[in-house]
Amino acid sequence: MTTDKKQVTADEIVANLREFTNELHADSKDFMLRFLLEGNIKKFKMANIIHNISHDLMDILEGKSAKEVFDKTPDDDEDNSFSGSIAVNVKTGQIDGIEDITDPKLKEELAEVVQKLADKLGGK
Repeated sequence: MTTDKKQVTADEIVANLREFTNELHADSKDFMLRFLLEGNIKKFKMANIIHNISHDLMDILEGKSAKEVFDKTPDDDEDNSFSGSIAVNVKTGQIDGIEDITDPKLKEELAEVVQKLADKLGGK
């Protein structure tokens, strides 16, 4: 069985990949919030992995090579791990406990997810 292959331009391929990446990113963020609310840590972690992959795809679409994406390592002097507690006042939306996180990308993502959680639980 032979199939005719559709001719597509490089621009169409990039546009399709960009659309796929944006949808993957948005959906994975929504699933992270959903599984966090449900308390399903295993599924939350899986959604987080997919979310991280979407960021890697965004980096590639912005011109980074696969090697640059895979070779991302935190600075040796900087500890990007996080261990602690995050407190959320669901009435005011105030978030405490993320100020010591040194990775700006992680801090931003956590703030966004926690804010959505606060909003969903009756905040602003």
